[in-house]
Amino acid sequence: MSHSSLRLALLASAVALGGCTVYVNNRPPSNQQQQAQPARQPSRGMPRPTNAQRPTTTTPTQTGTTKPAVEPPRINGRIAFGNGSIGAFKGYAYVIPNTTTKMPDFSKMVPFATLLTDSFIVQRQEFSGGFPGALAQEEWFGIRYEGPFDISKDATYLFKLVSDDGAILYIDGAKVIDNDGVHMPQEATAQTALKAGRHQLRLDYFQGKKGTVALSLSVAEAIGDAVPRPLVGVR
Repeated sequence: MSHSSLRLALLASAVALGGCTVYVNNRPPSNQQQQAQPARQPSRGMPRPTNAQRPTTTTPTQTGTTKPAVEPPRINGRIAFGNGSIGAFKGYAYVIPNTTTKMPDFSKMVPFATLLTDSFIVQRQEFSGGFPGALAQEEWFGIRYEGPFDISKDATYLFKLVSDDGAILYIDGAKVIDNDGVHMPQEATAQTALKAGRHQLRLDYFQGKKGTVALSLSVAEAIGDAVPRPLVGVR
């Protein structure tokens, strides 16, 4: 399917959803890699910590990933949320209704772009330019990331998720952190016991009205004073 036909199909899907705002990117593809620039962080936008949830136990599984019927085009540049060439975690981007206040059901939507990343380190910043090579969507979009990561030993781990707006973390199909809703950068933490080996991540994220974005995920052993570090996937 050509990019033009895919854009028309995406626009038709958005209209069917109702209440969606779609921004078409008519600029020709470019190989130039543009890194999103962080904006100044005002004090009122600092993450608000939440109490850690009770530890849960997660063991390695062969949880499958979500794959659309038609693979959408990869973005052709680098943005805050990833790139179009390489990364352990694959993300599918969706247009969401402009009345969204909670995480939408991506399984009922058609993605408009594919992007890749090895980790989630999006600090609070303004987001502009959309998804190069796909849609110029600067607001009312969601992304579902999936991919594997490794754990070196059996232990209880502390996960920290900061997002603006909502984000929900799943490991091996089990919900670990729920940081959903429309809000400024907000921190949520949880502890979970993991067995050594490979695990499957799913991270759902959405951005509402145009403005600042943030999405970072870090992990550390819960026992001890280790500083959480970005969770890195396995290619």
